[in-house]
Amino acid sequence: MLELPEVEVLRKDLEKEVVGKKVKDVTVQTTSVVRPYHRNRPEFIKALEGRKVEAARRRGSVIFLDLDDEMTWVIDAGANGSLHRETATESLGDDTHLAVSFTIGGAIHLSEASEEPEISTGVVPTTEALEAAGISTDALDLLDDNPTWMEFGHFLAAADKPLRLLLIDPTYIVGIGPIYSDEILWEAGLRHDHPSSTLSTQEVRRLYRATQEVILAAMKAAGSSLDEAEAEAAIDEDGEVAEHLKVYGRDGLPCLRCRRTVVRTRIKKGIYTYHCEQCMI
Repeated sequence: MLELPEVEVLRKDLEKEVVGKKVKDVTVQTTSVVRPYHRNRPEFIKALEGRKVEAARRRGSVIFLDLDDEMTWVIDAGANGSLHRETATESLGDDTHLAVSFTIGGAIHLSEASEEPEISTGVVPTTEALEAAGISTDALDLLDDNPTWMEFGHFLAAADKPLRLLLIDPTYIVGIGPIYSDEILWEAGLRHDHPSSTLSTQEVRRLYRATQEVILAAMKAAGSSLDEAEAEAAIDEDGEVAEHLKVYGRDGLPCLRCRRTVVRTRIKKGIYTYHCEQCMI
């Protein structure tokens, strides 16, 4: 499962591996992955083949590869997709929905183990890329925007929402999902239902510090996201939780801070949180 930390590692890898290269061949195995942006496969292929990748950007959990002629290749791997490096001659696996090779060697594959993948990709004018990807220009990216703790405090007060719901709401904050929202709140010692507008100055500073520490630690643990042999997402294909996670997925186990049992609580339909009732207030 990819959230902001893993996607930032992926962006850095793409910056090293594909920036400066020209797209040679494009193979679309599943039409639905390009449908949000294009009418059909040939339209997407025509828009991407022969283009040179000039820069690799990220906003939230969406990758933007800027191309020549002021166009941008948008890649959204969703919650369960992966983007990985292959040789140009590597055959496509059953879960590979898109393969792109380059003129000076190498290829990247966009995969998801589903017949109805959530991944999406397309080529759009650079000026329209954020809007095309459905990303609010007003939403906060905790890594890219790098607000001061005081700016963060004003943002929290204005939002006036329960902390867990605020952290995963893409109209307010982009790139943070169920995993790192729980990790951030555990690190800060704050409950999921604590109103963002009632935080004390000390609590704002704890939460601010926790966002930075959790994101950076997760990036360090992620390894190389383009190499499947080295990549380590927070949740693997078998649903196993990575060692660097302190609370997410650990229901029934002792809290690593106070040793009380971690619990899983339903916030609303389809939304659950992992937390410690003893040391998160």
